Amino acid sequence: MGTPIPPPIPTTAPPADVQEPQERSQFPDTRIFKGFYAPSRIEADVYDLEIEGRIPPELSGAFYRNSADTQYAPRFADDNYINGDGMIHMVRFDHGHADLRTRYVRTQRFLLERQARKALFGAYRNPYTADPSVRAVDDGNANTSVVWHAGRLLALKEAALPYELDPVTLETKGVFDFDGQIPGRTFTAHPKLDPRTGEMIAFAYNTSGRPDKEIHLYEISAEGKVTRTQSFEVPYSAMVHDWLVTREHFVFVLSPMIADAERMKTEAQYFMWDPERSTHVAVVPREEGVSGIRWFSSDLVMETHTVNAWSSGDTLVADHFVTTSGWYSQFPKTTVGPLREAPSFLHRWTFDLTAGAAHWDDARDTYASEKLVEVPGEMPRVDPRVLMERNRHAWLGAVQPNEPLCEWGPMGPPFNSIVHRDDHTGEQTYWAPGEQAACEEPVFVPKSAEAGEGEGYLLVMVGRRDQNRNDLVVLDALDVAAGPVATVKIPFRLRDGFHGTWVPGTELER
Repeated sequence: MGTPIPPPIPTTAPPADVQEPQERSQFPDTRIFKGFYAPSRIEADVYDLEIEGRIPPELSGAFYRNSADTQYAPRFADDNYINGDGMIHMVRFDHGHADLRTRYVRTQRFLLERQARKALFGAYRNPYTADPSVRAVDDGNANTSVVWHAGRLLALKEAALPYELDPVTLETKGVFDFDGQIPGRTFTAHPKLDPRTGEMIAFAYNTSGRPDKEIHLYEISAEGKVTRTQSFEVPYSAMVHDWLVTREHFVFVLSPMIADAERMKTEAQYFMWDPERSTHVAVVPREEGVSGIRWFSSDLVMETHTVNAWSSGDTLVADHFVTTSGWYSQFPKTTVGPLREAPSFLHRWTFDLTAGAAHWDDARDTYASEKLVEVPGEMPRVDPRVLMERNRHAWLGAVQPNEPLCEWGPMGPPFNSIVHRDDHTGEQTYWAPGEQAACEEPVFVPKSAEAGEGEGYLLVMVGRRDQNRNDLVVLDALDVAAGPVATVKIPFRLRDGFHGTWVPGTELER
């Protein structure tokens, strides 16, 4: 289980912009907490879900999905969506049948609030806004992603260490710090799994639990042993949600969504967009390590999620989603006043590695940028067996202008389509779920270990607004336009989730 998380520094006075919290039994009447986006709070087991079509026999295993499902009405009415409690949804596929299990992650935060029967923790990552009784307690809520590595199922949140779950029962086993090998308080929600070696490549930022200017890198073997740790300094304490890994490099895009330890004492909001600062790119060679870091400058953008990256000689190619704004839907205050959030688009950046500088102050804008998809989108996936090398196929959630669109949610416009992009031909095809329906992140499952790249299925959670429930849709990954091969009907509403994964039945049987 690992060692306990060290407590943060106790605090007393709340920030000046925080009103006294209201004890409430009802959730606020805001977009985040009402309608289809209201917390679901349902822990359930549903066996033999209704199925339209036929589940392919190759689908034997479990689909896991993480979500932020707020347990108690928040202390502050302007709470953001990503501050909710981690809720794992599992759909187990077995011989054409599908069973559903949903469970909260029993974090320290969850258990204390369950005992008190009310919210105790305050604004996202800001202990100054919490009830005095819990200001020295880690507030990790394990709500962002879920990953399988070294025979363990881990629920991740970049503000805290992972929590280990039983992959069958979803029982919470506890905080997992890789048996004491990860010394800090945080761990990325987006580790990369090397398909050749089984290694987990990971990083962490703000590891002290407070904003700082260090990023820590971890290389973890297929057996779960940390084989290498490194750290390097960055120009400011930024939100670093995702990153890119090639077979030869680590790539970080650092954008001015900035946290400041002193500002936390007077402002409840943890991150704040500062458009007067620059975006930087750090490229770390995997073999040489941080001593060989090269810096590049960039237009003022924010990276949201990454697709894949590869390098060959002195050329590095990175496919990722970027936006020209900060993440205002969750962190609306900026250093220059109200701004309008911009959509994210899939771009390809190509770097000449010989042009990088040894320090960010000396870096130049020395990469080429190409927009790959004309419609806005997010939550991309590739076949995980080609990660870190050039991929042909990629899938993403997107917003098509000629398809029905549900009302905007707490994180922007919901996806009304799943797009398949063929990098060899440039062809793009898509599937749309129809009226009053929205897609979430696709998860790829190969038809077999020997299948070629892209030969498999996509599992896509779909929210049916008019029916107040969800479907889990199975699409042929190389023919998404043909529509569902099978639709697994979930008889109630699940709160919109973030990231998921697939674990083969052979792994679960071990």
